[in-house]
Amino acid sequence: MYRIRWWLAGAFARIYTLVLFKGVEVDGSASHDGPRLIVANHFGGLVDAIVVVRALGGLPHIVAKSTLFERLPLRVGLRALGVVPVYRRTDHSDMTKNASSFDEVSKVLAKGRTVLIFPEGTVTDTQELQKVRTGAARMALSATESGVENLAIVPIGITYEDKVSSRSRVLVEVGQRINEDEIIELAGEGKPEESNRILVDQVTHLIAERLGAVSPDFGSLVRERTMMLAASIHLRTAMSKAFSDPTMADLRTVAQELALSIDVNDENRLAATGRYQLALTASGLEDDQIRPLPKTTDLARVALVKGIIVVLMAPFALLGLTANFVAILLVIGVGALVKEPVSKGTARVVTSMVVFPLSWIVLLLLSDPASMWITLLFVVIGLVFLVLGVTQVVDLFEALTSWWAVRNHLALLPDLMRLRRDADAELSILVSES
Repeated sequence: MYRIRWWLAGAFARIYTLVLFKGVEVDGSASHDGPRLIVANHFGGLVDAIVVVRALGGLPHIVAKSTLFERLPLRVGLRALGVVPVYRRTDHSDMTKNASSFDEVSKVLAKGRTVLIFPEGTVTDTQELQKVRTGAARMALSATESGVENLAIVPIGITYEDKVSSRSRVLVEVGQRINEDEIIELAGEGKPEESNRILVDQVTHLIAERLGAVSPDFGSLVRERTMMLAASIHLRTAMSKAFSDPTMADLRTVAQELALSIDVNDENRLAATGRYQLALTASGLEDDQIRPLPKTTDLARVALVKGIIVVLMAPFALLGLTANFVAILLVIGVGALVKEPVSKGTARVVTSMVVFPLSWIVLLLLSDPASMWITLLFVVIGLVFLVLGVTQVVDLFEALTSWWAVRNHLALLPDLMRLRRDADAELSILVSES
């Protein structure tokens, strides 16, 4: 059952991230020949868990706050998915219940499985790692104390290019793991025990250090967007292929370097970048539309490739659209209604997890009993092809829009290019200083 759940969840996460993101980039490997405790930053709500499942290729046992288990239907569903409740001091005065949770995590790790925990204990829109709680360290020490061997604590940093947008990109960065030997070394002559408060604090500090190294550190959404935009302008200068983007790993690295070199109260050092962005906005253009500058041959190449793919997928995609039309509308509607960035992705995930299975059940009830499973198979396959087909159409539309926008603003290009050169010269100095 664990293996079935692992692969089914991995397939769902892959399909869902195809819809939600323009790309998912994984930097580093989280593989380990033994039990793993995955620790990840928590900036995107439930979407964070989907992204980690996509990166791992399957569903780990997820540690989640106990308040999610208060309603019976949700509690049954979460337990079926192997989710382990943890009791936070902010929600409960009695913390003794965590003993059973820690014991459950130890048993899971003893089987060589994977556990995922968000050690900040809460989700936030602030684009910097919050205080890391002691829960992850205590779970690791409790497992080691109970005899679990070869345990690795694997930090995973999640960086969203723009977590509000439904067609953004995401980077999953695997950091330096904490192995069993490091924990034993911190324990000194004593044994690694969960009751050792000093050791708990030391392991917690080490987790915060390793996780912080692969997590965004911008302080606010506005500052994060500013630095990511500046980094994109700088990186695109060296690019030659139209309709392409810098890698998310490069984007985060340069954006973080800029954030570290520019004081939060001295962002006028990006004055040239600001002038360039203001000119772009006034012109109705984006930097990725003019650098690299798209040519007619570039558009023709993209149109040919995407067009062939769409034509081949169209029959199955139309089947998927017809069968899942109501569910798709509901997910889109919920995403449009929710305004908070931290909740938007979570709302889409939860809605899709409910409405798609319900719509499939209705179709099965309405179909011929002799062929109901064939019907379900075609519906699911059709949905997959619909997702793939829509991503191709969106890519083609974006390429056409960029090409057309540039052709309508050719007279503005010399001035925009001059402003861009000034901005990149300023950014190059800032990057070299960092």
